Amino acid sequence: MPWSWFGLRRRTSSGPDVDGENAKALLEDWRRRSATAERDRRRQLQIYVLVAVQAGIAAGLAWALARYVGASSNPVFAPASAVGTVAAAAGQRLRRTLELIGGVALGIGVGDGLIALFGRGAVQTGVIVTATIMVALAITGRGGLVTQAGGAAVLVSTVAPAGARVEVPQIINAVIGGLVAFVVVIALFPLNPLRLAARAAAPVLSTLSSQLFATAQAMDKRDAANAQEALDRLRAMGGQLSQLADAVQGAAEVVRYAPQRGRWHNALQQYHAGAEHLDRVVRASRGLARRAKTAIEDGEHLPPVLTRAVADLGCAVRELQESFSNGQEPEPTRHRTLAAVCEAGDAGREGLGLSGTVVMAQVRTMATDLLQATGVGRADALLLVRRAANRQPPH
Repeated sequence: MPWSWFGLRRRTSSGPDVDGENAKALLEDWRRRSATAERDRRRQLQIYVLVAVQAGIAAGLAWALARYVGASSNPVFAPASAVGTVAAAAGQRLRRTLELIGGVALGIGVGDGLIALFGRGAVQTGVIVTATIMVALAITGRGGLVTQAGGAAVLVSTVAPAGARVEVPQIINAVIGGLVAFVVVIALFPLNPLRLAARAAAPVLSTLSSQLFATAQAMDKRDAANAQEALDRLRAMGGQLSQLADAVQGAAEVVRYAPQRGRWHNALQQYHAGAEHLDRVVRASRGLARRAKTAIEDGEHLPPVLTRAVADLGCAVRELQESFSNGQEPEPTRHRTLAAVCEAGDAGREGLGLSGTVVMAQVRTMATDLLQATGVGRADALLLVRRAANRQPPH
């Protein structure tokens, strides 16, 4: 079947310009990746600067409201709660605000009661904080509530005036601080949710791409140890996947409440779908690396075209990262993904052992999800993969 339908060309291994073309391609790839890395660093710095500005504005507004509207002479918990809410991970700020309020209330209540019994001092402060945290753990065991309760107990035992009743005023201040921060970071000065999602997707895509390349290299050199190392690194991606899910959730939180939500909604939907399919791709890649290792250990035939299929999947993932970063249509990812399926099909027709056949099947599975991560519908993705595997032209 013609390769022209997929826009592909057969690789050549000879010819006077091949080495020069390969060197040129390597340099172009290096320049592109260096430019992407530099752009990502600039964007990350911009995010940090904006978070610092958000924290400063939220703390100032919270203090002013607690001092002049709430009529509190010592509104220490208002700016503290505001900064804590701003510093919370994206997607968790509403929960963090509630934890702040609950933690402050618990810390103030326990701390104030124990001060009345034992007084103040270094030993008393340690006892108060320990007792407060133990109570928080007994109630919920949630990290945010425990942290806020302990911090509140420290402030009550060291900062609050002796003999002052601080429960109700400072709980009100904590409420003011948390709500002010929530309004600042969600409605007044929100981070661009698409950048949040893209920044979280970058390490997932980078690790996945590099480990697919490592697996392909291990297959080419028949190095089971390197295949195992790639598998171990793929298995260790759980934290990155969780961060991506949290970032998408945080972006959805911004889109849900921010005035600018209309212009972000459709793009965020694509990120949400992409994150779900990337999770599946990572899981399938572990099966691919595991079976590649088994094939090497069992001495199965692994034709070079199967190795190229795995490497092309790595290229497809890398190009998807660049598309996310640049905000461009991910057509190169689709092209490279179908190239990998074509090559995997060729490998199957050459003849594969059991593990090699599983590798070929995993290439197709990953390709289906990668296409869906680029916005292709499931039915169309399945059809494209099936036709690419069999080299069938479109009807």
